[in-house]
Amino acid sequence: MSNGDLGSIVVKLEAATNIRNISSLYSELLTALAGSKPVTLDLAEEPEVDLSFVQLVESARLYASAHGKALTLAQPASGPLLGVLERAGFIETASHEDALFWLHKGSVQ
Repeated sequence: MSNGDLGSIVVKLEAATNIRNISSLYSELLTALAGSKPVTLDLAEEPEVDLSFVQLVESARLYASAHGKALTLAQPASGPLLGVLERAGFIETASHEDALFWLHKGSVQ
């Protein structure tokens, strides 16, 4: 976790984030969202993730929204992450907000 430009907190993802190590990302996100600064998830290039990552991020999005906090992805989902989102049905049924968050569709982030 580090301070990014514009006063945000950047949480960098490990190259492989899955059920085996998701608890460390959970702890980092919890700490980052406890503050008042916006939080940005910086994905590794071609991150290796599984559904536990998507579930954690979706939970963090709900928490952030309910508590007036900002959570964004530094770059749109691609590669293996996009594949997980597609297999889980997130892309096919994406709401406008989902598309903005995961794919940066319709917004400049």
